[in-house]
Amino acid sequence: MQDIFSRHIATLLRHHDCVVLPGIGAFIATRESAVVSDDLLTPPTRRISFNAALTHDDGLLASSVSRRMKISFEQARIRVEADSSLLLRRLSAEGAVKIARVGTLQNASGHIEFVPDAVWTLSFPALRAIKPSPAFEVISPNAEEPEKAVAIVRVPLRLRWLRAAAAAIIVATLGFALSTPIDLEQAQYASLAAPQFTPPQEPAFEQIEEPESLTLNLGVAPRIEESAEEIKSVEVDKPLPYVIVIASLPSQAKAQEFIDEQGIPSLQILQSGEKFRVYAGQGASADEARANAELIDGFSSRYHDAWVCRR
Repeated sequence: MQDIFSRHIATLLRHHDCVVLPGIGAFIATRESAVVSDDLLTPPTRRISFNAALTHDDGLLASSVSRRMKISFEQARIRVEADSSLLLRRLSAEGAVKIARVGTLQNASGHIEFVPDAVWTLSFPALRAIKPSPAFEVISPNAEEPEKAVAIVRVPLRLRWLRAAAAAIIVATLGFALSTPIDLEQAQYASLAAPQFTPPQEPAFEQIEEPESLTLNLGVAPRIEESAEEIKSVEVDKPLPYVIVIASLPSQAKAQEFIDEQGIPSLQILQSGEKFRVYAGQGASADEARANAELIDGFSSRYHDAWVCRR
């Protein structure tokens, strides 16, 4: 048998349910649970069978060869096909070919039969079938008096575990006791002498001389009457959100030159990014801004391309 199959097929069957030999067939791994029969406990197993109808290459064996030999997938696939062809020729000439750790392929009158090796144990190759021992046995002290039989239950205990558990408890207790802080000043000690009590001392008060009487003269400022006309509220000019733009120029100098040419002193400049826009009126809304702009004589005819801008 070629070394490529004995190295990879057995390993792949432990992790996959199907491994295909191109042009020959496929090995099928079936999982079976643990079974108790005839006082014998059989561990979980994987039973291997063979299906000659599955001959299409699924690439699993070639991928394993590619990783193991560090060659490309195409090179590994060509090698697997070559070894499969060699296996078929040996099977025709010798009649049987053994695959290590898997089983034996036999040529039976033109079709392939498979004889598997010993049953595999799932995940634990060292496990074997065992015969369980009874949990308890009945011991009769007197054979003539079976009604007085005593049932003795044997509980398996591991002495090392008990010692380890006891040591862990002792260490945890000592650690807690030693880590707890003790205030020596407030600690109480046992003594045969009668306790002595010190009466609390009265607080000492320092006599403070009374100051001479103080006279506060609270002067009332004369009432100043101011008329509503004399008090003027100072309003901070806040720019209104909507303006009517009549021109947009690349610099402030160009914008000021445009205003001077128009001869309208109420025109103002609004900077927006790299543009300097000249607007004729502003307002809290678009309609109010347009109404203020139309106060200029001939506004509609001179600036028919004016548009509303929000700051």
